[in-house]
Amino acid sequence: MATLTVSRRREIMQKAGWKIDQNDEACYIDIDECVGEDLTADDNSFSQWHTLPDILLEEIFSYLTYRERYYASLVCKHWYSAFYLPMVWQNFLVDDRTLTRAKYNYYSGWQYCLDHIRTQNCLSRVGKYLRGLEFRPEHSFNNIFQFMTMLSWSMDKGSEVKAPADLKFMGARIRSLVYVFPCNMSQANDPEGIKLFGTGGQLLKGLKELLSKLRDLRTLKLIDFVLERFEAKHLLDEVLEACCTKMRVLNLVNVTTTHCPIMHVGLFINLQILTISPQNIDDDVLILLADTKLKHLHLLQNCYTSTYLSISPCSVKAWRQLKRDNPRLKVHLRVESMGDGEVVFQPEAPVYSVTYEAPKSKVKTDFVLRMVDHYKNKLSVYGHETLPRFTSPKPFHNRIDSLMLLIARQCFNLHTLFIREKVSTSTVLLIARTAKNLRILHVRRYAVIIRCDWPRHPEWTDEFYIWLRHTSRSYEAVEREVSQMLGYKWHFLSDCEYKKLQVDVRRAW
Repeated sequence: MATLTVSRRREIMQKAGWKIDQNDEACYIDIDECVGEDLTADDNSFSQWHTLPDILLEEIFSYLTYRERYYASLVCKHWYSAFYLPMVWQNFLVDDRTLTRAKYNYYSGWQYCLDHIRTQNCLSRVGKYLRGLEFRPEHSFNNIFQFMTMLSWSMDKGSEVKAPADLKFMGARIRSLVYVFPCNMSQANDPEGIKLFGTGGQLLKGLKELLSKLRDLRTLKLIDFVLERFEAKHLLDEVLEACCTKMRVLNLVNVTTTHCPIMHVGLFINLQILTISPQNIDDDVLILLADTKLKHLHLLQNCYTSTYLSISPCSVKAWRQLKRDNPRLKVHLRVESMGDGEVVFQPEAPVYSVTYEAPKSKVKTDFVLRMVDHYKNKLSVYGHETLPRFTSPKPFHNRIDSLMLLIARQCFNLHTLFIREKVSTSTVLLIARTAKNLRILHVRRYAVIIRCDWPRHPEWTDEFYIWLRHTSRSYEAVEREVSQMLGYKWHFLSDCEYKKLQVDVRRAW
């Protein structure tokens, strides 16, 4: 675009530009008079936006909405070709407003209904470039069902011998599918209330029909479906038939709320990462997983999972057989809940990490002792990632200092530790000195007391005890000493930094 004077630019902007018509389509309104003399001036310079490399255009387009991507593709030929780059359509999000139009209902008022013509035009243009689908409905389940039905129909037509040109290879590049069902139907004015209603019926039938046509699926995540037992047992029939050897990442959280083992998960022979609720596995599932190439088994409990007291763990015999046949497997126990949640303890499991995203959950003495007893040879990550919603006690014998030091001393493979409850500066020093393989230590500054309240251990020398008491007198001295032990510039985290840490961990999950 030519560089014009400020006054001239304002004049042109008033007469020309991109406009949106009644059909939500972009059209360019030309200027009334010729400005050729300005465009051919010697002092004009042109921008180089049209020469951006594809890798940057992919990144830019990925941040735009679907409508904005379409408008950007009208800028020039290079941006038009960028509209069809692989990363641009890495994930196609379908929610209540995707490809809809407002329609007035006499009984319910204005509602957003799926626009079939717009949906068909969208699929015919970008359906062959889609690499991932993500369904996140909130209320309009019918829109999601109709979209899945139209996509399944288009894939059927595109697979025919004499298929229309715009439907050929429809959905052929889809490698991942994510479906998060809003199972909590409690009122908006009751944030703590939970009223679970699962999916099923025609919506589940439409999803299974779509899954049967995705022959190259690598990642599948089905969250909070809360199905009946007879529906859950056949949930993955079509997926197993189509992607038995191709599935790499499988996420099944709260397929049911009651005990119902999902045997299909042990039949994906090349599965690498499995995330599942503890009520959906048993000894038979573990025996099947022992013969796969599974590397990471995540046992995840969220706010809709039944309490840990009502879920039975797998037997010690099954875990030992799994460790024998698949020695590289790492088990991760995790809780994501707004209440006081606790992980389902799995004795003799090869547990690699125990993490919490539960603001009301405290470090419990009995669980830490059991955890250290069973997982000390494998445990590498432990901690609570969210800010607490309770007050930590100040007396030493009521705090968690001794428990944190016990974990650091007994779990010799520990490399990541989160500490959010109240501890003393001397405890932080002892942990950093004791845990030989510790690399990442996250400690809230607000919860650290400047104090050396540890009774002297008989094995401590006078020199060490003097160093401990002297260094514990300030945050700066502790940060300096811990930085030397860990090998990088370490510091206590503010509450804002601890919150950001939670966001980063969630993205990693």
